[in-house]
Amino acid sequence: MNAISDPLPQEKRAPVSRLVLIEDDESVRRSMTMMMRARGFQIDAYRNGTEFLMMRGQHGGDCLLIDYKMPRVDGLEVMRRLRAQNDATPAIMITGYYSATLRDKAILAGYADILEKPSTPDAVIEAVSRLMN
Repeated sequence: MNAISDPLPQEKRAPVSRLVLIEDDESVRRSMTMMMRARGFQIDAYRNGTEFLMMRGQHGGDCLLIDYKMPRVDGLEVMRRLRAQNDATPAIMITGYYSATLRDKAILAGYADILEKPSTPDAVIEAVSRLMN
């Protein structure tokens, strides 16, 4: 039983998948981690792109959720570096700065999808499920 929240009906729970979250806003990172764990995901969270890139050989995620606007290394640069290293892990950009221009840049960098913050757990699960199937 999950101590974070009441158990969800099976149809609302995700299959167990390992997500990697890269988010510099501590409150967003904490709440998204709790929401996704409550829905059956294993999740590893990183405070910023630099921290993640230093550990990237160890991430082992099935899907990446990466914030766009972060200090030093933004989400576009994280993805460019991963793709340059032949890391083909499916990735979703999350951002509070959505625009058609950013969407186009994200797709060119290697993202499969982009979600506007705040996103509901169901929207994230749906986006991750699309990538995993």
